[in-house]
Amino acid sequence: MNMTVVREENAVPLWRRIGWLTLGEGVARTGQVLSAIFLVRFLAPSAWNVIALGLSVYLVAVTIGSLNLEHSILFFLPQLSQHQTNRLLYQTVNLLRVSGLVCGAVIVLVQVGSGVLGSMSIALCLACAVACELPTVVMTPIFIAHGEERYASMWGSGHALVQFFALMIPTLCGAGAIGIAAGLATSGFIRLTTFTVVFRRYINGEHVHTPGLLKRQILFCTPLGVALAAGVLTRSIDKWLVAWHQPLKVGIYSIAAFEVPILAVLPYAGGAAIAVSMVTMFHNDEVSGAHSVWWNQARMMSLVVVPLTVGLVVIAPELFEILFSHSYRTSVLPFQIFTLIGLHRVTEYGAVLRAAGRGVEIVYSSLILLGSNLVFGCIGLQMHGLVGLTIGSVLAFSVAWVWILSRLKKVFAVSMRHVFPWSTWTSSVAVSCATAAVAFYLSKGGDSAGPRLIIKLMVMGGVAAAVGLIKQRDKKVLPMRGNLLEGNSHA
Repeated sequence: MNMTVVREENAVPLWRRIGWLTLGEGVARTGQVLSAIFLVRFLAPSAWNVIALGLSVYLVAVTIGSLNLEHSILFFLPQLSQHQTNRLLYQTVNLLRVSGLVCGAVIVLVQVGSGVLGSMSIALCLACAVACELPTVVMTPIFIAHGEERYASMWGSGHALVQFFALMIPTLCGAGAIGIAAGLATSGFIRLTTFTVVFRRYINGEHVHTPGLLKRQILFCTPLGVALAAGVLTRSIDKWLVAWHQPLKVGIYSIAAFEVPILAVLPYAGGAAIAVSMVTMFHNDEVSGAHSVWWNQARMMSLVVVPLTVGLVVIAPELFEILFSHSYRTSVLPFQIFTLIGLHRVTEYGAVLRAAGRGVEIVYSSLILLGSNLVFGCIGLQMHGLVGLTIGSVLAFSVAWVWILSRLKKVFAVSMRHVFPWSTWTSSVAVSCATAAVAFYLSKGGDSAGPRLIIKLMVMGGVAAAVGLIKQRDKKVLPMRGNLLEGNSHA
């Protein structure tokens, strides 16, 4: 086993590793948010509809085209020697290059057959961006596996900034949809060039043929690859339903269903930070230790993700009024409902099943979510438009959440009551909702969005500070009580 990787991971505190990964992913997701805001502000609605649909196709192509190969890095490196590691990285990048070319060709064929992407020039730019980006997706897990979360953060942040400016320059110059698509392709080429230079650091040694490694990797990646494909289709199928049923509202719904960066970044970062530890524990049959690691992470995330989710729901009306024009005000309620999905995203559930070698159940979970989202989304869209569609999405995620927790209780051999930190999560939801109600009530008298937003933020910030002080005091009081009891027993 390549114990160097494990020691490097354990040498850095969990919170610091999560912090670096959160920073990198946060910058990347924030760049996406800012890009969307600028695109909405500076593009005509017709052009934004084309770009919104094109970006969803780009996201689906990059996710499905990755074949989940990048995730295999985290789970294979701890078990391989250095020469075998070089071989793994080399073959992974080559497979991704082929996949990128295939995905690019599919995008072009889709445009030839349907014309949904506006023009062939836009389709070619999207194809180029996908083909360039796919080989580079292994870089972040390589950094993480070597205990270099800081470099992983810098890599993700750097690419996000390049892509942001590559999209914004043509937008501000009035280049339209084709200019923005060309900017996306340019950022992909820059990322590929940088990756080629950095990647050589990790394959500068000898790489030896390892019999069965490619087969093991493909067998490992296929279940989660299908799951990721289903997951990204779940995030895109609602937009495509809107494009089919209400094509002029694709841009409006794309804003309403936009995933807020921090709510997705924190669970991802937490799952990535404990991935190697959990693989090692399951490999050594330390199931209770793996459950403890995952349970503590879920508890920690419940205290952060839940308040952020509820707080975002409360301030959504003011944010939309400040950031977007009046025509996007109808997106507020769907956005608030869609954001509620974040209440269950307090950890990366799939990381447990991958570490335990139960990838097939990840596939089942993703297919259940995709099917539920399609059924509930169609019904909701027909009954209540965009609001009904988002309600359907929330119901679909709730069904999938309960199902995957039922799988995890079998993995950890515990009851449904103990598999998840329910008390912490429930308390966090209750306190956050009560705070949100107070903030909403006190801000009702505000005439404009700015003062209302300030009042809400002050109330929620004050409660968060008070809760933090109470917990800090309790931590100090408990050791004092322990010392007094110990002294009395000696007496």
